[in-house]
Amino acid sequence: MKKTLIASGCSFTFEPWNWPKWVSKEMDWNLINVGMGSTGNGLISKKIIYQVEKQLKVLKPEDIVVGVMWSGVDRNEFYIDNARMRNNNDGWFQNPTNVIDRRNNWLITNIHWKLEESEMWYRNFHTIVGSFIETIEDILRIQWYLEKKNIKYFMTTYMDIFDATYKDKHKMGLLGGADVDVKITEHPEIKYLYELIDKTKFIDIKGCYEWVIENHPLKGMPNGTIVWGTHPTEDGHRLFSKEVIIPHLKKYLNE
Repeated sequence: MKKTLIASGCSFTFEPWNWPKWVSKEMDWNLINVGMGSTGNGLISKKIIYQVEKQLKVLKPEDIVVGVMWSGVDRNEFYIDNARMRNNNDGWFQNPTNVIDRRNNWLITNIHWKLEESEMWYRNFHTIVGSFIETIEDILRIQWYLEKKNIKYFMTTYMDIFDATYKDKHKMGLLGGADVDVKITEHPEIKYLYELIDKTKFIDIKGCYEWVIENHPLKGMPNGTIVWGTHPTEDGHRLFSKEVIIPHLKKYLNE
């Protein structure tokens, strides 16, 4: 029986030409991609758990592989009962969105959106340390959940979020934190959680974005230009899958 790859992530994952397509094609696996643009790590983790539970009704644990590309730590989501549609700056996807099929009760917030709920959150409650704590808890929840279910998995990041310092405004978000060059994973509220992550389940690279720029800037980035935050092209995803993810899978999953 073919294995099924369940993939979750943000805009680096959800397009039909992103890395899940190339991985599932090369490995001859079925694909279920629950990635979505602009989503944060809370929803990325929730979507994995829901979809795995759904597939376990028809598949055995050994027939499932989960792949996660974690996103920016400053993104957030809230469960709401009033599921009226909101307008985002992006404007190209439904918000609120869902974890469970056809139940659009999760409102996504991003630091640059003019959405009322976003502005309230980032003005009053968002902190850099808090965002990192939540992301690490999301990672740990998925690792512990998949290990309990005896499901194989691999992880990476869309960018090198864990190498950020307090001064790194791109990786840390634009609000909160001291203006000092201290690595965020050394913060006492974060360090003990960060050390619990099973790093062997992460592909040994900085992040998808950094790898493509360092290895295939001309083919891998739009028009060969390097602009912070630019998404890799289809060729970038194909090469990232072929040269990074597939060798990792064959080595660590014995495929």
